[in-house]
Amino acid sequence: MGLTRRQWFAISVIVVGTFVTVLNQTLVAPALPSIMADTGVDAATAQWLTTGFTLVNAIMIPITAYLQDRFSTKALFLFSMAVFMVGALMCGLTPNFPVLLAGRIVQAMGAGILMPMSMTVLLVTFPVEKRGTAMGVFGLVVAFAPAIGPTVGGIVVDTSDWHIMFLGIAALVAIVLLLAAVLMEKKEVGGTPGDAAFDALSVVLSTLGFGGMLYGFSALGSTGLNVISIVAMVIGIVCVVWFFIRQTHLETPMLRVKVLYNRKFLMATIIGMLVQGSLLAAAILMPIYIQTLLGLSATVSGLVLMPGAIVMGIMNPVAGKLFDKHGPRTLGLVGMGLLFVTSVGFGLLSLRSALWFVVVLYIVRMFSMALVNMPITTWGMNALDTKLMNHGTSVNNTLRQVAGSLGTAIVVSVSTSVQNATTADLGATDATMLGIDVAFMVCAAMVLVGLVLTFIYVKDKPGTTEAVGRESREGSADAATTAEGNSMQNKELLRRIMKTDIYALHPNATVHDAMELFITKKISACPIVDEQGEPVGFISDGDILKQLSRQSGSYMDPIVLIAMSANDTSTYDEKLEQIMDLPVSEIGAKGTIGVNIHADLEEVCRVLAKNHLKKVPVIENDRIVGVINRSDITQYSMESYLANHS
Repeated sequence: MGLTRRQWFAISVIVVGTFVTVLNQTLVAPALPSIMADTGVDAATAQWLTTGFTLVNAIMIPITAYLQDRFSTKALFLFSMAVFMVGALMCGLTPNFPVLLAGRIVQAMGAGILMPMSMTVLLVTFPVEKRGTAMGVFGLVVAFAPAIGPTVGGIVVDTSDWHIMFLGIAALVAIVLLLAAVLMEKKEVGGTPGDAAFDALSVVLSTLGFGGMLYGFSALGSTGLNVISIVAMVIGIVCVVWFFIRQTHLETPMLRVKVLYNRKFLMATIIGMLVQGSLLAAAILMPIYIQTLLGLSATVSGLVLMPGAIVMGIMNPVAGKLFDKHGPRTLGLVGMGLLFVTSVGFGLLSLRSALWFVVVLYIVRMFSMALVNMPITTWGMNALDTKLMNHGTSVNNTLRQVAGSLGTAIVVSVSTSVQNATTADLGATDATMLGIDVAFMVCAAMVLVGLVLTFIYVKDKPGTTEAVGRESREGSADAATTAEGNSMQNKELLRRIMKTDIYALHPNATVHDAMELFITKKISACPIVDEQGEPVGFISDGDILKQLSRQSGSYMDPIVLIAMSANDTSTYDEKLEQIMDLPVSEIGAKGTIGVNIHADLEEVCRVLAKNHLKKVPVIENDRIVGVINRSDITQYSMESYLANHS
């Protein structure tokens, strides 16, 4: 693959380190019943081991951006892994629940730095032409962790003790630390401070705000409505509101929450938050149901969860391809619909439910998660201006993590409250079962809200137009006026230099039709548009040439690759004849790479260069209004320069 031995060592260290942190998050679920029994805590308290970890992860995301601007990747990687190991040792050697929870929080601090750091380390370590290989291996291995985590955790709990689980993690991290110290090169992320800033008050507000809300909701399940839980929630809500207001007034905020002004991005984030809350809550409730109520082992609990995790891992890249072909609406509606049905199904479980039914229900649930998570998130990110992508990712990830924590706290508190209220009448076992059923119905209600939002707001349309002008909200009224003026100037400039003669093909048009259009109009490519005139693809002479070559495309399936590698006996003329009746939608690119009418020339050049294009469609209000060529920009640039320097 062209990687040196040292590069292979480096990527191995990075992948193993990230794998261990992801594995650590999924190991805990099957151990929760044992931890509850050993430490004498209820489910509402035990869920802090998951929700607290997730919450601290969320708080660390914006802080990591600041740290990456000021420390070398190697130093930060070593520091994050060392902190993570200290937390694992605290968990493994803990004498009681408070120390265990403290260890989880320390772990989360290290993991919160490491997860976003890992991507940067890979990009810094490997040159551009080798990053695809590195990221491919990274994604393949790391995706394996959630699939085996619950099963490994269950086996450890059944054969030994849950403390060993954390000590094993600490041992693995120690090995990673040693290898990283020897094999990783010291490379700087930035040498000078970037645009990430550290604001101590923002960190305090986010910690008190989200932590207070989380504690308040959790306390409701354990102690009911009292002064402490009410005060915690009020303080939490006030601090969260203050945190968001402060971010809008800081010159360089830690979290650029104003990207939420974009309605599509806002809706995608809200839907993702609802899904995340439902996902993490189920991961806590399922082991309690399987082990505490059904009396099965922790190993069985992990095995019940494993097929669903595997299906989700397999479906994630498939969902990406389906998104490119069909857009987000169909996937979102099907995914949210299935998620709602399975949540209701879990809400109807009983002590007599067959285990195979639980496995199938969980598989369908994870399948639906894959249909929702990536497509909806991508749809929302596509609605942002390119300059805001990094900020959008940070805000989306942070709020999803927070929603996972708060959603889990609410759902588990509901379960515990119902259990406590009905134990006297129903008995401990039936009351616990009723609490779990009601909790899953709360999950179903959360998903139903997401389904309604998906139906109303998620459309199969490019999301670029709405991002225009949103930067104007980042500053004062004067800045807004300036941004709006620049946007209009960009629009007029593109209108002046782009070609307004638009030639397009219907998805059912054939390659023969495309070739005739290319010849008669003397063009080399054109967009593919549907009945409403909206772009759905792009066909170029290069796509036709690929069909005429001996091997075309890339094949992930080794069987297909072997078959395509066989000797091709077809002649060039025979191939040409064979492709004439193929629809352009079959051989052309799915989806259209376009630029907004308000984009500046720098953005147009970036899109052309990044995608190796000769021309790119210009889009206004989801419709193609022109095409801009590289030669158009070159001609304009030469004329403009000569006019200003003559």
